[in-house]
Amino acid sequence: MKPLEVHCRNRVLYVRMTIDDKSMGMRDYYLYDKNGKSFYIFRRSQGEWELAYGVLAHDIKEACIDALIRRFDQDSPELFYSNGKRNVVRISVKKGGIWHIYVNNVYVASIQYDLFAKKFEYHLDDNTPLTKDHIEKYIGMIERGEIQWKKER
Repeated sequence: MKPLEVHCRNRVLYVRMTIDDKSMGMRDYYLYDKNGKSFYIFRRSQGEWELAYGVLAHDIKEACIDALIRRFDQDSPELFYSNGKRNVVRISVKKGGIWHIYVNNVYVASIQYDLFAKKFEYHLDDNTPLTKDHIEKYIGMIERGEIQWKKER
């Protein structure tokens, strides 16, 4: 398996890893130190990432989680920080040209394609780290096919 690229402390670390599939959509991601003797287990369960086994410095742990999100969260087009807090954006495709947008598993916005006007419209909740620029970026990604459409049957 291709090593995980972790950016931390102004360096890029290439970390050897393996994946162990668990039941009910849970996976364990084993990351190994440079000697291959010590390992750390990261787990994504119900959309939340955690260090399940091992002890790492906080900044290294967070950098590893960021790298895992970027590589393995297929429905997450963006990860950004706001006020020192990680914000993971997830976009859920619905029928009828609708996309729901979640930040850290909380609904914050929706995008809808109006078939008659042939344009996109959106709703953005208050008190969210997302901005109009973020929404316009996601609309562009939908138009380019980077975010899928759910086809009507």
